[in-house]
Amino acid sequence: MNNKRNFLLFLLLGTTFLLRAQTDISESKFYVKVYGGYGLITPGSYKLVSSSNAGGASGNTTLSKTGLGAGIRAGGGIGVIISDFLNIGADVEYLSGASLKSNTAYLPPTGYSFISRTQITYSSLSITPHVVFKALSKPDYLIYNRFGILLNLPMNLKKTEFDSSFSAGNTYSANKTGTYKVGLTAGLSVALGVQVRLTDKLRGFAELFGNYLVLSPTNYDENRVEVYNGKTTNSDYHTIFIKDGQTSNTSSGNSSTSTISVYGNTFNMNAVGVNIGITYRF
Repeated sequence: MNNKRNFLLFLLLGTTFLLRAQTDISESKFYVKVYGGYGLITPGSYKLVSSSNAGGASGNTTLSKTGLGAGIRAGGGIGVIISDFLNIGADVEYLSGASLKSNTAYLPPTGYSFISRTQITYSSLSITPHVVFKALSKPDYLIYNRFGILLNLPMNLKKTEFDSSFSAGNTYSANKTGTYKVGLTAGLSVALGVQVRLTDKLRGFAELFGNYLVLSPTNYDENRVEVYNGKTTNSDYHTIFIKDGQTSNTSSGNSSTSTISVYGNTFNMNAVGVNIGITYRF
C-alpha cells in the first residue's frame, strides 16, 4: 500500500513538473512588444516645391524640408520564437505624418503678380508581417535584422491650397480643399536593431528602420471657392485616376468631373528613422 501511495505521489509530482516545464517553454516562445519612433529622413519621397522671385529677383526653387513618410510613429506587435536564430511576427503601426508645406510668390515691381500656399496632411495605419534573423545572440543582448511586407491600409492625403493673383486691374483668389483617396498598398520594411535583456521577461530594443512604399490614388475630390473681381463661385471637382492612358472631361454648371491617366500621379512614401521599445515574453 505504501509503495502504491509513493508511486502515485511520484507520478503526481512528475506530472506537475512536466506540465510546469512545458508551460515555461511555451511561455518563453511568445512575446508582445510596444514601441515609438520617428521617420527622420525621407529619401525619394514626394515633396512639395516652393519658388520665389519677389521684387524681380532671379527665381529660387526649393523642395519642402520633409517628404511623405516623416513623422511620429507608435506601434505594437506579437511574435513567436522559432529558434535561437529566427523569429516571426506581425506589427501594427500608426503614423502621424509631418505636414508638407510650400509657398510660391511671383511679385515683380509692376504687372502680373501671383501668390500660392499649399499644405498636405495625412496619417496612416499599417500591418507588417515579418521575420527576424538574429545575427548575434548572447544571453544579455542580441543583434538582429528584420524583414517585412508593409501593408498600408486605405488612407487619405488631405490637400489645402490658396492662390491669389493680380493683373491689369483684375483680381483673383481661390481656396481649394481636396482629398486624395488611396487604397490598400504593399511595400517593404527592413530594420537593423539591438535588443537588451532587462529582466527574465522584459527586453528593451532600439532599431534603425527603413520603409519603402508607393501610393497610387484612386481618385481626388476637390472643392474650390473662387473670387474673381468680387464675384464668388463654388465648384466641386471629382478626378478618377485610371491606368489605360485615356483622358475624358465632362462638366455641368458649377461642377466638373474628369477622368485622367494615372501616369505621374503616384506618391512615394519612404522613411528612414529610429524605433525604441520593449518586449514582454509570456
